[in-house]
Amino acid sequence: MFTILKTTFIQIRRTPYQALAAVMALTLTFLAATIFTFIFFGSQKILKYFESAPQVIAFFEKGEDLKEAEIADIKNNLEATGKLASFKYVSTREAEKIYKEKNKNDPLLLELVDYKILPPSIEISATQIEALAGLKEILEKQPKVTDVVFYEDVINTLSLWINNLRLVGLILISYLTIQSILILVLIVSLKILIRKEEIEILQLLGASFWFIAKPFLLEGMLYGLIAALMSFVIATSLLLYTTPIILNWLGEIPLFPIPFFFFLAVLLGEIILGGTLGILASLLGVYRFIK
Repeated sequence: MFTILKTTFIQIRRTPYQALAAVMALTLTFLAATIFTFIFFGSQKILKYFESAPQVIAFFEKGEDLKEAEIADIKNNLEATGKLASFKYVSTREAEKIYKEKNKNDPLLLELVDYKILPPSIEISATQIEALAGLKEILEKQPKVTDVVFYEDVINTLSLWINNLRLVGLILISYLTIQSILILVLIVSLKILIRKEEIEILQLLGASFWFIAKPFLLEGMLYGLIAALMSFVIATSLLLYTTPIILNWLGEIPLFPIPFFFFLAVLLGEIILGGTLGILASLLGVYRFIK
């Protein structure tokens, strides 16, 4: 094993620019994969937030709260569908508190509005997005309803953007992966050509294919591991640097903090994929050119 490691490091030292090219190509691939992994994770949390938030809001006559019997009747009608996920009644007093909290920095707006001119509302969400239309129809038929706000289009649009982003990410990562494999195959092939006479002597002495291939496979694995670690550090640093900007942009959407186990899973996944990709690409080059 020590001999194989020594041979591997000698090969890397003899051709440092080829090693650097291999690491840079693999780093770009894993950096794109890491960034898109972070984006996918964040977009899924944002979508889940919108799906769990009130998706249909019914407003009633201004300044007049519903009676408990009326609220219970509406809730029973919605629950009868078996598709109601959450139900919340917001009274005029609660609406006033919400309004004052959102406009606490504007005294003029606070003076102009009180609970007597604010409508009570009922906020609901469905177990499935497809069920929202039916729940909306039930709310529209309730007495004293003046308006119904429907957020299905927002969720559908967000889902469409996330799916398109996922497709673009997969295409880009696939392209960069193929490119990295080809570059690594080319580099391994050049290294084999450089050691052509030495390999021929080893074959004449009876050395097996795997004895000759091991240093090249180990070299490819090292390239993959270094690239995986570098890409993770770069992507994580970018995420930490842009966190204040993201927080300001997202507002109340609870995307942070990101669980530590998520970062750990990404790192372990990249290390495994990096080592595997390096070995497979090197094996392809070794098998093709030694044969």
